[in-house]
Amino acid sequence: MNAAERELRQRLRERPLPGETAARRRAWEVVATAHAQRAPARRRVRPALRLAPAVAAAAVALALAVTPAGPALGDWLEERFSSEPAPARPAFARLPDDASVLALSRAGAYVVRGDGSLRRVGAFSEAEWSPRGLHVVGVSGRRLVAVTPAGVQKWTVVRPARLSHPAWSLGLGYFVAYLEGTRLRVVGGNGQDDRLLRRGAAAVTPAWRAGPGYVLTYARPGAVETLDVLTGRSLWVRRVRDAKVLEWSRRGHRLVILGERALRVLDGRGRLLRRLALPAAGRATEMVVDAAGRRAAVSMNGRGGARVVEVPLGGGSRPRVVFSGAGAVEGLAWSPDARRLLVAWRDADQWLLLGPRGRVRPLGGVSRELGRAAGFPRVAGWCCSR
Repeated sequence: MNAAERELRQRLRERPLPGETAARRRAWEVVATAHAQRAPARRRVRPALRLAPAVAAAAVALALAVTPAGPALGDWLEERFSSEPAPARPAFARLPDDASVLALSRAGAYVVRGDGSLRRVGAFSEAEWSPRGLHVVGVSGRRLVAVTPAGVQKWTVVRPARLSHPAWSLGLGYFVAYLEGTRLRVVGGNGQDDRLLRRGAAAVTPAWRAGPGYVLTYARPGAVETLDVLTGRSLWVRRVRDAKVLEWSRRGHRLVILGERALRVLDGRGRLLRRLALPAAGRATEMVVDAAGRRAAVSMNGRGGARVVEVPLGGGSRPRVVFSGAGAVEGLAWSPDARRLLVAWRDADQWLLLGPRGRVRPLGGVSRELGRAAGFPRVAGWCCSR
């Protein structure tokens, strides 16, 4: 309902209905007569209990006595005495007001807002925000597609083989890296100049480094390599057997590599700064680094259930478990201000918003928001510092 409709409705409520005054007078006469003829009570009744029948009788008499005002007063009575529960707030409305979360489901990718609204932006199996949140890039079979948050398609790249792991460059977003099978490719942020960078890439999303130039790190069997996208020149290679997730810190000073049992932190030249062992229970599946570059959140799933571990990247503190529950976690995202962590807990059909000082805000029944066919919405990203 827009502002004009709300104002019109308010004016109609304030204006007397035809015959309302006469109807009110007749109703009062009926109630007063009924009250005068009632038998005196033999035992004391608490005031609250005595008022209830009187109010109900007045309401019934009012409804029966009115003529032109009857329908409107009937609606008024229904609103106030109905036993129907008030409609529940959408689960997504419990997000912060300025939130823009990218969610993935069987029905595709959705942009979810903090006011509870959502919009399907494409039939994507994987998707990612552009650096300032002006676009979403996603893959669907052999197609790489860029759309606006409103779902308007901007460009499409079609390749012979299946595509995966899209990654939009930082800063002004001049490039998008992606995988075609085991081939690492890059295309301009306008959908032009698609080209091959490397062969033999592993199924890991490439990571762009912030700062000058266009520097990209990707995984290959047994190693990670960092290269200059403009020239194709290799900058350095580091032996890593089990790289599952790659992510540069926002300032480009550290590269964080998630393995199955440990997290490694490298400097900008590929030198190992520290290796942090993860809890023995479970297998690491996902990792996100906060915008400040101080912490990484790691999800671990196993027979004992799901855990989310917060790992300080600067050393001095040990990893700590910030969530533990049955089933599996499918999706993590830091808020742009690095104060909250969004956790997608599949088996409880909840998104959990983990805040400062251990505060938890559950968003229950999130599958209902997208419809039964879509299933559980996985968290793919939280945008954005613009």
